[in-house]
Parts: sequence; structure tokens; C-alpha cells
Amino acid sequence: MRKVRILAIPLLVVLVLLIGMGAGACGGREGAPPTPALPKPGEWAASTGCSKFTFTFTINPDSTGITEFYYCLTELKCDGVWQSAESVVECIQIIPIAGGQFAIEDFDVAPPERWDLTVHGSFDETGTHASGTWEISSEGTICQAGTWESSRGS
Repeated sequence: MRKVRILAIPLLVVLVLLIGMGAGACGGREGAPPTPALPKPGEWAASTGCSKFTFTFTINPDSTGITEFYYCLTELKCDGVWQSAESVVECIQIIPIAGGQFAIEDFDVAPPERWDLTVHGSFDETGTHASGTWEISSEGTICQAGTWESSRGS
């Protein structure tokens, strides 16, 4: 009888520890954030809050990158120069979307090519809303900057 009791106690302790560890692992998942949905493919129109700068971008069918970027500048002043430009850019390389985020950095605005456009963006967990920042600079000096947002139905 004594041998059974001696073996039962360590087995009971191991069983309690295993159950406790399993319950903790399951309980820890409750507060984990949901896996975000991929952004919706197709054209997204950004609202910049600046009537002098607008842009749209197109997400590929598998939602992994941006394949086209369109921008329009209307009488925007940068580095002492007034400029209006409109351009559709088909991306030679897909601009990747990773972790729900993307960056278009130091994109040459033509003409003049000394202006750079930078757009950073991130998508929400539903994949139907995006927001971020934009800036137009000239030789390292920021001329115009702001935030943007866009929504795309399901």
C-alpha cells in the first residue's frame, strides 16, 4: 500500500502541472489579436485632405502588392516652383504589401525630377480601410505633407 501511495503522489503532481500548462496555453490565446485580413484587391482612391494632391493605387488580385499608382498635383509650390502634374505609373516591380503595410519612397515626380513623393500606408484588420502619410520634398526639404485614408467595400 505504501508503494502505491509513493508512486501516486508524483504522478498526481505531474498530471496537475500538465493540465495547468495546457490550460494556461489555451487561456493565453483568448487575448491574442485576430489575424488581419488581406487588403481588398482593386483600385483604392485616397483622400488626402489637400485638394492640390490626390492619388489612387491598385492592389493586385492576390493582395500582395501595388501594381499601379496614379497621382495628380494641381498648382503645388515646392522649392519656389509652382507645378501641376498628372501621371499614371505602372509599377515595374510590384510594391510589396507585407504585414498590412506598404511604402512608396522617393518616387520621382516629373517634371521636375528633383521632386520626390513618399507615401506610407497600412491596412486595418478587415482589409477594407487604409491610412497613412504622404510628403512631397525637393532635395531633402519637405514642401507639402499630410495624412491620407481610403476605404474599399467588401
